[in-house]
Amino acid sequence: MQKKVGMVSLGCAKNQVDAEVMLGLLREKGYEIVNKSEEADIIIINTCGFIGPAKEESIQAILEQAKYKKTGNCKTLVVTGCLGQRYSRELVQEMPEVDIIIGTGDYSRITEIIETANMRQEKTFISNPSFIEDDGLPRVISTSAGTAYLKIADGCDNHCTYCIIPKLRGRFRSRPISSLINEAKKLARDGISEIILVAQDVTRYGQDSGGQHDLVELLEQLCQIHELRWIRLMYCYPDRITDELIELMAAEEKICNYMDIPIQHINQRILSRMNRTSDSMQIRQLLSKLKSCIPDIVLRTSLITGFPGETEEEFQELENFIKEGYFQHIGVFTYSREEGTRAASFPDQIEDSIKEERRSKLMSVQKRVSKRLMRKRCGQVCDVKIEGKQSEKIYYGRSYGEAPEVDGLVYVHSPYHLKTGDFVKVRITNAFDYDLLGEVYESGK
Repeated sequence: MQKKVGMVSLGCAKNQVDAEVMLGLLREKGYEIVNKSEEADIIIINTCGFIGPAKEESIQAILEQAKYKKTGNCKTLVVTGCLGQRYSRELVQEMPEVDIIIGTGDYSRITEIIETANMRQEKTFISNPSFIEDDGLPRVISTSAGTAYLKIADGCDNHCTYCIIPKLRGRFRSRPISSLINEAKKLARDGISEIILVAQDVTRYGQDSGGQHDLVELLEQLCQIHELRWIRLMYCYPDRITDELIELMAAEEKICNYMDIPIQHINQRILSRMNRTSDSMQIRQLLSKLKSCIPDIVLRTSLITGFPGETEEEFQELENFIKEGYFQHIGVFTYSREEGTRAASFPDQIEDSIKEERRSKLMSVQKRVSKRLMRKRCGQVCDVKIEGKQSEKIYYGRSYGEAPEVDGLVYVHSPYHLKTGDFVKVRITNAFDYDLLGEVYESGK
């Protein structure tokens, strides 16, 4: 009898790709993928273990799915991903309902592990993360129609003092460029028109290859794939964004004028304590250069409030920087004190209430900045990729300026029937705090 598998995947886009590969491997072996947990014989929770709130969300998801061992068909509960890699012993001791724990370096063995679980004594399968997928692995794409992530590397060598990722994901390792091009061509043949490049540090791509390839070369080859319409860059570290990369973005229509640049802070002392490799002046120079070379570029960043030792004056510097209006999209996180990181031992930890107060203040400031920048897009005509229908004549989707899941949407008034995955020319007519409203631009048809 064909076994049914359900999957709950949490965390970042890189984790989502791992989940898609696991589902692809299971489907290839004859397992049926189901969306309802109560129907699944095997339930997999692909967890995140990056910061406190993510760990709590993962634990809650495990407990919720464990209920189906009593109320559903579930016989095997599997925990994969970063929480399993980081806390396998604790999970075994405190959550007996979990049957199998698979770390970040062993997810490609999921079918073998599940099928031989009854013959083994051990519950945990945790090794030093060194695996990197290739284009031969199957995937079940879980993003909206016509969009897929392309994970170009795994692991991280940056060793920021607040971050546990190098211990969860291993050393930075790039995929071969031929593997990525083959996978991108396969995705394009299957109807994918937008690919989003992801890694812990996209701009480091190829630097571990001894000069054999780099991000610019990868992008140049991806742009030659006829079926691809958009190529989007996420997780670009500021000190590795080269003039050559900026020039290619400005010249190549397929590369979205969009860049996600996680800067975390702008105060020089805080950046140094974080072990960030860019300094405050370099960040400002880069942002000015991007705006000058690509005037309509849309920028996203992530910031941390309440890092150990952050003074009120240093926070004010960050707040004032946001007001300068470089970024349309910002994610703000309160500092999470993670065991095993250098910053966890810093003596000048900040109270949670102050962290949250500062976060709220930054989000309030950014809300006003975002609306101001959004208004500047009124009158602009741009391509919008349709992702769904809001009401009778209102659809929603994204332009070049919005990445899925993390940014806002473009709502489109259309007298015509539109299909998910369609690209339509839209004139932007109104702007809200994070979203845009537009209408189909008939004269462009």
